[in-house]
Amino acid sequence: MALAEQDRIDITDLINLHGHLTDAGDLHRAGELFTPDVVYDLSAFGFGVVHGTAALRESALAVGAANPVGHHVTNIVITPIDERSARVRSKGLGVKADGTAGSVVYEDIVTRQPDGWKISHRTVTARRAALGKHESGPREILERYRQASIDQSVEEMRRVYAPDAVHEFPFAFPGVPSRLEGREEIVTWIAAGWSANPLRFEQYRTFAVHDTGSPETIIVEQEAIGTSPVTGRFALPNIIVLTADEGQITHLRDYVNILAAAAALGQDI
Repeated sequence: MALAEQDRIDITDLINLHGHLTDAGDLHRAGELFTPDVVYDLSAFGFGVVHGTAALRESALAVGAANPVGHHVTNIVITPIDERSARVRSKGLGVKADGTAGSVVYEDIVTRQPDGWKISHRTVTARRAALGKHESGPREILERYRQASIDQSVEEMRRVYAPDAVHEFPFAFPGVPSRLEGREEIVTWIAAGWSANPLRFEQYRTFAVHDTGSPETIIVEQEAIGTSPVTGRFALPNIIVLTADEGQITHLRDYVNILAAAAALGQDI
């Protein structure tokens, strides 16, 4: 079915209005854009799925100064579903205060409400590779790195690191090198640790993921949870600074809590 010309104008205005309200900090006006129970999917950026306008506002406030200062929306394509709903695909360009920029795709479901068209579902996907190719961002690579650690998979860990990667331990445990250079040195050291170390990671808990001035670098506050045959259940808090390029880790600074690691191993420092 075809949408009336006025509906298309109203939907286009709705999509465009998002950037104006967000950049102005008018988050209290989210009801002009979204249904109260909107589903906002930010999984591609490691923020999961947000439900409702109140939670959406809190998420934006939590990001704070890391939010783009300019949201620019273009290439709006509207496809009717029925007389009360439509799919809308558009492109977004986000410009940050330091001048860096990134491109995303918005996939929206808009529905006709008593007070006009509103977005009821939005999925935001990052664009990081040319000509439709998919390139993993640092958050996706973080998950691959975690899973390889849980599985203790040498081959998967080899795929995670770039050939010339650097892995640093600013807070080095006694006997641990403070810097490993090159994929082979890194993976060989990790594999040897798996063989000699009784600790087994079972999952990771994420406390926060922070963007930086570079889209290739993230800062992660996390906790590795697992079991030790010596001390039982353990949790190892740490902070990592992860830089990725072309789908692989190029630089990882691993701020390990060495006191917690020693406790899990049943050792004294």
